[in-house]
Amino acid sequence: TVPRCLPGTSLRGEDLMARVGMKVAQFSFSRLSGADALLGVDMASTGEVAGFGLDMYSAYLKALISSGFKLPKKNILLSIGSYKGKQEMLDSVKILSDLNFTLFGSSGTADFYNEHGITITSVSWPFNENGEGEKSDMPSIGDYLSKQFFDLVINLPLAHNVYSSYSRQKKSKSYGYMTRRMAIDYSIPLITDIKVAKMFVTALHKLGKSPPLSLCDVLSTRKTIKLPGLIDVHVHLREPGATHKETFTTGTQAALAGGITMICAMPNTNPPIIDKSSFELATKIAATGAVCDYALYVGASLTNHNAVCELAPHAAALKMYLCDTFTTLRLDDNTVWLKHLQNWPAQYPLCIHAEQAVHTSSLPAILFLASVAKRPVHICHVSKKVELELVITAKEAGLPVTCEVAPHHLFLTQDSQILNSAVRPSLGTTEDVQFLWDNLRYIDIFATDHAPHTVEEKTSAKPPAGFPGLETMLPLLLTAMSQGKLSLEDITTRLHDNPIRIFNLPDQPDTFVEVDLEERWTIPKAMRFTKAQWTPFEGMEVQGSVSRVVLRGSTVFIDGKVLAKPGYGKDVRQGKIIEMSENPVAVEPVISRNRAISSDSFTETDYRAGGMVGASPKQKTPLTTTFVWPPVVPDTKVATACRVPTTSESEAEEDPLNMLPQVRHNLTNKHILTVKQFDRNSLHQIFTIAHQFKRNLRPGINDLARGCVLGTMFFEPSTRTHLSFVSAIQRLGGTVMTLSPSESSLLKGESIEDSVRIMQGYCDIMVMRHPTPGLVKKAARYVNKPIINGGDGVGEHPTQALLDVFTIREEIGTVNGITVTMVGDLKHGRTVHSLARLLTLYNVKLQYVSPPELVMPDEVTEYVRAKNIPQTNFQDLQEAMPTTDVLYVTRIQKERFPSPEAYDKVKDLFLITPETLIKAKQNMIVMHPLPRVNEISVEIDADPRAAYFRQAENGVYVRMALLAMLLGKC
Repeated sequence: TVPRCLPGTSLRGEDLMARVGMKVAQFSFSRLSGADALLGVDMASTGEVAGFGLDMYSAYLKALISSGFKLPKKNILLSIGSYKGKQEMLDSVKILSDLNFTLFGSSGTADFYNEHGITITSVSWPFNENGEGEKSDMPSIGDYLSKQFFDLVINLPLAHNVYSSYSRQKKSKSYGYMTRRMAIDYSIPLITDIKVAKMFVTALHKLGKSPPLSLCDVLSTRKTIKLPGLIDVHVHLREPGATHKETFTTGTQAALAGGITMICAMPNTNPPIIDKSSFELATKIAATGAVCDYALYVGASLTNHNAVCELAPHAAALKMYLCDTFTTLRLDDNTVWLKHLQNWPAQYPLCIHAEQAVHTSSLPAILFLASVAKRPVHICHVSKKVELELVITAKEAGLPVTCEVAPHHLFLTQDSQILNSAVRPSLGTTEDVQFLWDNLRYIDIFATDHAPHTVEEKTSAKPPAGFPGLETMLPLLLTAMSQGKLSLEDITTRLHDNPIRIFNLPDQPDTFVEVDLEERWTIPKAMRFTKAQWTPFEGMEVQGSVSRVVLRGSTVFIDGKVLAKPGYGKDVRQGKIIEMSENPVAVEPVISRNRAISSDSFTETDYRAGGMVGASPKQKTPLTTTFVWPPVVPDTKVATACRVPTTSESEAEEDPLNMLPQVRHNLTNKHILTVKQFDRNSLHQIFTIAHQFKRNLRPGINDLARGCVLGTMFFEPSTRTHLSFVSAIQRLGGTVMTLSPSESSLLKGESIEDSVRIMQGYCDIMVMRHPTPGLVKKAARYVNKPIINGGDGVGEHPTQALLDVFTIREEIGTVNGITVTMVGDLKHGRTVHSLARLLTLYNVKLQYVSPPELVMPDEVTEYVRAKNIPQTNFQDLQEAMPTTDVLYVTRIQKERFPSPEAYDKVKDLFLITPETLIKAKQNMIVMHPLPRVNEISVEIDADPRAAYFRQAENGVYVRMALLAMLLGKC
């Protein structure tokens, strides 16, 4: 419209659309501790948010909402200083009453409007502005504000009080200041200007409390969706060695442009990554160059089958090349294959480049050896019908096999007209490609096999094998989705869920990809970021493009531009030994001797074993290959992650146990009394199951504990521990019975021992909390059913420590190589006593910050010292903050002090505010076992590093896992 307003032009009626724009001021008072929420003339609009509507009122409310202002639902507090202000607001207050809001007012305000026929409840402060007076039993304004009882505060001070010197000197004691400041601190919407207040009330009246949508709110016809950060587990970045082809910087930039937020880089570099020195070299290069997250493969060589295992916790996986490769990693000796299969730890991924073609038959051989070694394997870039048939056969036979397919094997054939078709594995026939599409349910992962070479190299007499693909994979898959070949779930399952599960990769917090599903474009001759400067998909018409990528809360790619700087990418493995499930995709082999498996053996069952995903396709291409599997005797000692159902079982109701990883453990029917009874293996087992509950909780699992009763015996107050145990058993399908000390025979003199004996006769498992240290352990001697220590005074709280370590693992990705700083009442805090002991199972550093009278007990520090864990004492939190990865804050426990004076002396020594975290790491986390009093400011709640509410939620999943294991249900 604007260009048409230039001189000499005219406007048609249809060119005009009535729109009104409004701006509202915004100021982050919550970040300025203690500041008054009143602005002078020169600060009237420090920040602004604009809104548009068909009239000024809708535009105003939209702008206000966009600034973070929440519209009131019920309760409004009015505090108006001057008589003139009360009179001017009279009509507005009547409107609020007519809108059925419940109105409260300071004493003067309430008296005025009650006299004018408007019902307002009077509330006040319990003391005068000089701090004199006795506190009333009736709730005060401060009580209501601290409980966030009000949805809106309208505080209109006397005009002369806003700027006067006398007012500034007294504001810290005035009712008005305290009302405004508490509204800010407790995130309650606040209005302090009478004109704004009247405008706001009128807008609510005209629009019925909410601004309606209008034509000016939707100006785009594009369909945009949000995907989780995608993961490419098969990428060649050529560095070190061949930086003219690709580098970590250019390759990861290409990944972000393609919607990929994590890549796994292959080891066939120069030098190849096969030992500690080459791995460290690649790690240093990646750390300074990557712009997205990554993990590094390590390669199998002819001689490193023993030494390479030390890198297992730090590597994405072990890669075995059984066919031609870019460097010298080809393994021709199948005895070496077996050594690697047997030596590489079974809990870490092992990936294999194997093909089944005229010149090689390595795939059936490696599948057989994997069955002999009884370990899971992942087959890279399946490309031919015969290869996928072999994988399907292995899956159907119960072997723990997963596989991937590359886009060029789905979208190109041998007949495709491209620059140079040299690629390993080679492109298939039209029949091969169709077979892959028809049997996608057996393919676990999409991976690019991004293998860049320059145009000069690809057009040479001996062109190297490989295609670039990071920037084109997602558009190609989205195009297939628009054509009905795929669903969105097919894409996210194979590019996010399954890579995380099969490779046991950590989740990326606050990470997502925004995709425009409608944009149609033609793939150019060369994509923008990769050094390859060519693509085999040149000229293809595609639909769908990446518009924005957010990684760990930061926008790293938007509208064709990479914003992340080299070095922003994080190594999700290096220095952080990721605990992985004991056998992430393992299944127990159930194979008949010399069993011939043909097309008749295959069913439409949706197998979860071996990582199969998706439902059965509408059309099934019959298998033509008959494959005689060698004899294998199942080892019943091998732990299974899931079972492969037989044909008859597939028709029966699905067993909820199949949804969870099955782990061997010795916790069935055991008491949980102290963290000292756990080792790394038992923690790993508990956390593996808890993680699965957290990720995959669904109704089928709710039957695991059906018929089981949890008995709770809490002799001290509890919110989180009690409710999370109740939630846990109910989510598992069980029920709860509670012994209330105030209503039990304990009042008649019955002993704890007798009460516990009685309780075990009514339930299957018990949780007990008692203020006396060691009493739960004593009670456990009298029962033969599991009893869990829910906290014994200042002693221990083992399940809290479990959920604390689980939270660290979930939030940071590892519990190794970190510094944990414990702050507050370390003397009485049973949570830190248990946590410090439990953390000795990991490679950590402990820092203690407390007043001298509340230091960590000697018995705890001696235990930690005996485990060779470094520990340091501080009295100044700021000294410990720069090195802290986990800040574990505890409440100063008033109930444990001998006198109020002793408590008052230390209660406010360590308060966590935004200023406290100025020197803190950006990726650290703040934890608290809760409840909190004032030791963590509510201003911290909005900080993404604040993990304490997520920590409390994790208690449900950990306690679900513990209950299921103690009851023998998994």
